[in-house]
Amino acid sequence: MSTPAQISANQKNAQKSTGPRSAMGKDSSRFNALKHGIDARSLVIPGEDPAELAALAENYYRQCQPDGPIEAHLVDVLIRSDWQGRRYDRVEAQLINQSVDPTVSPDAGLTLLFADVAKNHPLQHLFRRRQAAQRDWFQAFRELQRLQKARQQSEPAAEEENVAGEIPEIGFDLSKTPIIVRPAMAEPVPAPKIAS
Repeated sequence: MSTPAQISANQKNAQKSTGPRSAMGKDSSRFNALKHGIDARSLVIPGEDPAELAALAENYYRQCQPDGPIEAHLVDVLIRSDWQGRRYDRVEAQLINQSVDPTVSPDAGLTLLFADVAKNHPLQHLFRRRQAAQRDWFQAFRELQRLQKARQQSEPAAEEENVAGEIPEIGFDLSKTPIIVRPAMAEPVPAPKIAS
């Protein structure tokens, strides 16, 4: 636990901090706390179109038609994974454009770049993130399909229960009972004799 003297010193030091002063510093520092995944406040970052994300979400909801919060959550995972995958594609193109040496031929530049990826290059991290987004998408898609299939299979059973509920509680529904007709016997059968 901090002592009162430490707390006072921390408060005085905090007053000296003014944060970034230049416009460029302010622009870059405003995303210092940007989170991804479950901690993200927004899926849209500068340079991305919120209307494009809204259209993507609308298409997913229209196609998947989630029923209940679990299916809706899985659709949200599909949307987030798809959106991040699209972002990673743009970032990859930008990283490659910035990393390729313009003094060499394009093919040689790409070869050198991908040879450098093995040495902790930003592309290596990007590839892992893209693979994680794809994995999340496919897992959510499989689970959503499983839940929707189970729901669709249980709906006919629920409909049958409703139909069964229409039959009177007491008695029989004779309209659904088959009538069995037996041919008449030609000769009466004698009663068995009992030995005494």
